Amino acid sequence: MIDFAGSGVVHVTGGATAIIATMILGPRKGRFYDEKTGKKLETAKEFPGHSMSLQMLGTFILWFGWHGFNAGSALRVTTTYHSNLAATAAVNTTLSAAAAGVTALFTNLVIVERLTGEATFNLLYAMNGSLAGLVSITAGCAIVEPWAAVVIGFISGLLYLGTSHLLVRFCLDDAVDAIPVHLANGLWGTLAVGLFASERGMTSFLNGDLPKHVGWFYSWGRGSSDCTLLAAQIVGLLFILGWILILMTPFFLILNYLGWFRADALEEIVGLDISYHGRPTSKNESFHGWLENTGNEDLRERDPFNK
Repeated sequence: MIDFAGSGVVHVTGGATAIIATMILGPRKGRFYDEKTGKKLETAKEFPGHSMSLQMLGTFILWFGWHGFNAGSALRVTTTYHSNLAATAAVNTTLSAAAAGVTALFTNLVIVERLTGEATFNLLYAMNGSLAGLVSITAGCAIVEPWAAVVIGFISGLLYLGTSHLLVRFCLDDAVDAIPVHLANGLWGTLAVGLFASERGMTSFLNGDLPKHVGWFYSWGRGSSDCTLLAAQIVGLLFILGWILILMTPFFLILNYLGWFRADALEEIVGLDISYHGRPTSKNESFHGWLENTGNEDLRERDPFNK
């Protein structure tokens, strides 16, 4: 198995942990079901973050840092081709992230326009789409060609969108879309190595030795249907998923049984910023919205935003 900078061992591990935790924890109150009647909502309620600017800043900080561990991973390879690997990794990291971000942004734009008749740009999809592209290119950033990085990023943008909407359909509440970004695209990125690993990239990776096995598509170019590398990637992913399932499922079940896994119901309604720190961060806080709709005048007078 080849996982150059961690699509599998880092991101699939984190994403698989996230989906196990999400299934055991359950959705936030009011996300999919009405808090008063308990009936399922026709449309899932959105819980937007309080600052799009900070989200965008965080995305660019992650993108910048990604070049460090993608290109920097070349220094850990036993080869004399460090510069070739690092340069290829840096270029492919940028190409995949950009392709995925643009794909997610404009695909969502088209979908929204078709459904509502009004075209709306949603930067959240551009940000998470870019992160999805970064995750998917991490496994093969130094051993695939730049054109393949664009293809990988394009597919990862679509995969992120599809997985995100699929989670909502199955009432799985992923607050920050960690599962679509890390699990779905970690799987895709690791498999993509078995499809797109080039002979040039593998030669640099193997310190000048010609590779016996390359990506499946390149095997076709050799007149062969050798998919040994792809099979190795699949086996590696199955091992990672099995390891996480065995290790993390009992861990979260124990936390949940002991009552240590989820915040108190009242604290969840009030908001953790208020219950832990004594102040809300914005007027979008759930506590403020709840106070605005309650009939308790005494509580409304104590709302910090009314002071």
